[in-house]
Amino acid sequence: MKKFLLAILAFSLLLTCGCAQSGTETKEVTDEPTTDTNKDAVPETAAPETEAPETDAPETAAPVVLSPEMQQKLGSYIPKNWQEGIDEINEALPEDFMFAIQTDTHFSVKSGTQSANCLKALSHFVPLSFYANLGDYIKGYYVGDVGKEENTPDKTMTSLKEITSRYLTDANCPVLVTFGNHDTNQLWCKNYGSADQQLTKKDHYDEVISKLKEHNGSIMVTDGESNYYYVDFPAYNARVIMLNCADGNYENSYDSVSMYSDRQVEWFKTEALNTTANVIIMTHVPLIKEFPGNDNSVVKNGDSVRSAVEEFIKNGGSFVAYMNGHTHNQADLVDENGRLHISFAQGGTKAEVVAINFKAKKIYTFGLGGAEGRDFRY
Repeated sequence: MKKFLLAILAFSLLLTCGCAQSGTETKEVTDEPTTDTNKDAVPETAAPETEAPETDAPETAAPVVLSPEMQQKLGSYIPKNWQEGIDEINEALPEDFMFAIQTDTHFSVKSGTQSANCLKALSHFVPLSFYANLGDYIKGYYVGDVGKEENTPDKTMTSLKEITSRYLTDANCPVLVTFGNHDTNQLWCKNYGSADQQLTKKDHYDEVISKLKEHNGSIMVTDGESNYYYVDFPAYNARVIMLNCADGNYENSYDSVSMYSDRQVEWFKTEALNTTANVIIMTHVPLIKEFPGNDNSVVKNGDSVRSAVEEFIKNGGSFVAYMNGHTHNQADLVDENGRLHISFAQGGTKAEVVAINFKAKKIYTFGLGGAEGRDFRY
């Protein structure tokens, strides 16, 4: 047996050397400029294929063998300043529940560059259970005349379709998205148009959520044609609940106050929290105000969610953390009930890979694109 294993190892080393000698150079990806600061987003060479190690841990994703063409295409999406983080992740080989997060991408077809593409490519080089965008998915108008021509209703819809396609095309794992205060384009409509030009609940469902359901399959459960849902990962006994803090605003004229609809809150209490799994809650606007850089934004009826979580825990439920975007900062807070809240940095060329060890009640992250790696206990 030892001789057999040594033979396999020697053969693998020969293959590795052969690949190193015959590697092809990647083409530079050209996109229009963005407000993100990563100007060197194209690597000199495609990222190498990696084989998943033998382990008793549950698989996070099916093994993928990339063709040379796909290797070159996906490798070209990996920013240079991500490679060290990717190497660190693969060296650590975490056996825990692992996923990646982007947020506040503020994408538009005019200034999107690598948004979504780099995170999608990451899923082929790092074993992720899923990756997610935590809202402000598209740019929307937000200050002065910035974006006036860029965020007309028709261009906003084009942007919504484009970033969704980027996340899903060639995706190697489930993809999760929730919506933020920019995602109805309400501020453009308030200043330059009319309320009936906003993106609607149906627009978000038809153009994003229904496509996610088609990709993710039966692990993704919505409340009918809703834009909130949960996704189960049975191998890790984990449930990720994606709440939509724009859900209470769709029918309001330019209401920038984030809130959950009454129906969503009831579904959250009776359906989403009806589980013995480890629960992680993701939403865009934080449920507490005290985050650094926050403009005092908070989900208007967020306390109803937090109260339901406390009842869930009281009845023996296992809760991990709240995770949100909106503040554009990496921060973490523990609320008065002892529950962990984590916020993430903004940008289409930043991401954070999160790993959770449920047994040890430990969360640790790997930062990409300038984001910092972090460690938490919950």
